[in-house]
Amino acid sequence: MSEQTTTPQVTTTVDGASQAVTEASSAEEKKQTNETETLGFLNEMQENVGQISELAKEEENLVKEFFSSLLKILEPFTTTLRISASSLPKSYGERVSTAHLHLTGELILVCKNGDMEILNLTERRNHEVLTGIAGDIMANLKSIITSCKTETEKRVKFLMTVTKELQKIAKALSDQ
Repeated sequence: MSEQTTTPQVTTTVDGASQAVTEASSAEEKKQTNETETLGFLNEMQENVGQISELAKEEENLVKEFFSSLLKILEPFTTTLRISASSLPKSYGERVSTAHLHLTGELILVCKNGDMEILNLTERRNHEVLTGIAGDIMANLKSIITSCKTETEKRVKFLMTVTKELQKIAKALSDQ
């Protein structure tokens, strides 16, 4: 589409006639400006839609990797994490009494009225819920790993003491 610049033509025949020519030129310029703006908007929207598509694919991959990693980390310890109802979006928090995240990505919601609902957090429509509870997931993960470390340290300390004593006894018997 080529742009044309029209200069107002002024005729001196009648006062109203010169104004009509000027207004027609102005209307033509506005039309061209509107067309240019519209095409600009369309190009911008097309770029944004392309970026949304790319970001959605990346988000999908990240969510899959998130749950794959979470499963690998927590599988030796647990299969579900308790999620605080207060970390859920307000629309859920008001009616949910407890929530549990299964490591495969399903969020099990137990409502105050006794109903149960399952949200698949790997689905795009539920990614906002996932980002809302991510902090709670990380806090639970930290707690589980810290607890496991503490328990392991206690066992190692106990076994170290017992093993040293057994080694002393074994040495005493082998010296005879």
